Amino acid sequence: MRGLSDSPDTRSWLSALEAAAELNVSRATLYAYVSRGLLESQGQPGSRKRLYAATDVRRLRAARDADTDAPERALSFGAPLLDSAITLIRDGRFYYRGRDALALARSADLETVAGLLWQTDDLDPFAAPPPDITPDTPAGIPAAIATLARAGAHDVTAHARTSAARAKTAARILRLMIVVWTGEAASLRPAHVTLAEAWKVPEAAPAIRTALILCADHELNASAFAVRVAASTGAGPYASVIAGLATLEGPRHGGQTPQTLALIDEAVRLGDGRAAVLERLQRGDSLPGFGHRLYDGADPRAEAIRASLRASVGDHPVLSLTDAVADTGREATGLFPNLDFGLATLAATWALGPAQALGLFAIGRTVGWLAHAAEQTASGALIRPRARYTGPDPRTDHGNRQP
Repeated sequence: MRGLSDSPDTRSWLSALEAAAELNVSRATLYAYVSRGLLESQGQPGSRKRLYAATDVRRLRAARDADTDAPERALSFGAPLLDSAITLIRDGRFYYRGRDALALARSADLETVAGLLWQTDDLDPFAAPPPDITPDTPAGIPAAIATLARAGAHDVTAHARTSAARAKTAARILRLMIVVWTGEAASLRPAHVTLAEAWKVPEAAPAIRTALILCADHELNASAFAVRVAASTGAGPYASVIAGLATLEGPRHGGQTPQTLALIDEAVRLGDGRAAVLERLQRGDSLPGFGHRLYDGADPRAEAIRASLRASVGDHPVLSLTDAVADTGREATGLFPNLDFGLATLAATWALGPAQALGLFAIGRTVGWLAHAAEQTASGALIRPRARYTGPDPRTDHGNRQP
């Protein structure tokens, strides 16, 4: 229907996802605008999806932005908008600097994707000797933060400004992340091979490669934004990645991955994926691993990881159980499995633990964080949003006295 070069500002019609994101409203509010005659909508032949008039969307946005007290101006989904040339998400797919990420996941390795996102051109930043450091704490985000803080304090290139030096520093940071989750000395081998062999599941290497690449970036998510805020202050790449790690650890971001693995482990324990979902719902517990606000339908990352697993192991009892979890979860919520579900399925298939599942996310996403840090640093802009004050009005009649 449209090419990658089409600008959202020049198209006449937007998808529901795009329109809701521009207006920073829910789908329900979008439909309410249509029913009230504020927004024109039209169907698509052969599809239940509808398109929304771009001119109406922009008019509504302009009217909303004119009201400085509008609650939609809060820092929530869709706001703020920052310029970036790293990742595009459109029509149920996503692209790294214009390259189809799903195609890259079928043929490239993480180091190749890093070169693309870091724009290293002919330079191979991974040709340098690996860092000589081994963490002394168990694998996990706290260990990664401690390792990067220690390494960054002694790295004379940490604040280098040339693109070549920054790329070498980025490669060193990525290797340190791998060291954290393997507990072994850094290696010149590709990331997926190093992880698979260290975790004693060499046959998992192709699926690990797919997962790492699809974790590399996903536009301006919470951790990428934290990285950009840090980089905008002049913080170096080590400190910027630490900001991303601290954000990823939250239970509403990367913390969803081990939560989803716990759900799949329940299905394995019961030997029944449907029963595991029903038990959760009957207890009133959440159902992690489902839904993503940037996709109308399936999360392509979860689908690609699960397909890679099938190509590696064929019919496997864990995959049958996770299929039942996925089908029951979608039946119950109307949502599709997301990246967390894909990573948790990979971990469960090879009996890896929650630390390894989250490690795949963190190692892959480090590539994108470093690209965002470099892009933000190059822009020279300081990210400093304003707050909309919601506290009590100032009163001067009582000075500093207690009420």
